[in-house]
Amino acid sequence: MNRKSFLKTSALGMGALFQMPFSGEHFSASEMYEAFNRNASTGQVYDVLIIGGSFAGLSAAMGLGRCLRSVLVIDEGLARNRTSPSANNLFSRDGQNPGAIRNEAKSQLQQYKEYLSMVNGRVEAISQEDDIFEVQHADGSVYNAKHIVFASGVTDNLQEIDGLKELWGRGVYHCPYCHGWENRGKKTVVIGEGARLLGFAGNITNWTDNVTYFSRGEPLHLPKETVDMLRGFGLVIREEKVEQISKTNDEIYIRLAGQDNYEIFEACYAPGIVRANSKLAESLGCEMRDNGSFEVNESYESSVVSVYAIGDISSRSNGQVIHAAYSGNVVAAAINRKMIQARFSSS
Repeated sequence: MNRKSFLKTSALGMGALFQMPFSGEHFSASEMYEAFNRNASTGQVYDVLIIGGSFAGLSAAMGLGRCLRSVLVIDEGLARNRTSPSANNLFSRDGQNPGAIRNEAKSQLQQYKEYLSMVNGRVEAISQEDDIFEVQHADGSVYNAKHIVFASGVTDNLQEIDGLKELWGRGVYHCPYCHGWENRGKKTVVIGEGARLLGFAGNITNWTDNVTYFSRGEPLHLPKETVDMLRGFGLVIREEKVEQISKTNDEIYIRLAGQDNYEIFEACYAPGIVRANSKLAESLGCEMRDNGSFEVNESYESSVVSVYAIGDISSRSNGQVIHAAYSGNVVAAAINRKMIQARFSSS
């Protein structure tokens, strides 16, 4: 990789900054039930069925409830940022706990409870007959709707490093736009696999001039001019394999293969590979990207009429919480407009 190739990779790497979700324990979807009707109806045709009940799904539910549309939300309780203590770079909520933000949304949704229903659990299958979608819940229940909104997010495949999963969102991060301010000026380590995150590491030098990139045992074969350029911007390349990561107070401890001693850093980024939670879309024939995200238009409608995708599962996502909420708002208005137009067209 020469200097020109690195600069191109670094710029393109900006698109990957937003694609890595958090991973951790479930939060209970039942904590939001008071904002919804508890008894979903298998005999009703809902205006909209939303798969996923975090920021994107809740935002869509709010917008649709305000439009007097009947909504069923089916949620597994796997919020993307469930292990993170704070949601950063979020206008008017910067630094607040994601769970607290959801709780506030829950309290605000209660006024629309007449139109909103929720069930916990997983959707097993979706089919369409005429203009009605049939959605099968894991418990065997079947629900019907005129529109489907996927808000089921993404799943991260973390690098196989001992201790990384336990620190995910609590010391090991994926996005400098979410965590760069908090880690500005710190001695930072970026853990990649080969050259995959080298451009990402170059972007981190915006926040600190003390960055070490580990390629985990894969040689990069960089020209000396590229290595010297990177070092001049505060980025040191090392090819050793990281085997373990741990944290004590504000220090990150990295143990390399074949070594007993730890190297100490103050901040760590280690993005993995992201896959969208979209297997159900295959049965509907939606156009998808290689990572499983939906190709959508400006209204977040997929290539299949009346099937939408919002939040991180959408091709328009930048991985930010504020975009997830925005996309829910947009899709609610789009569906409502469509239903109004259909009413006038049929009269």
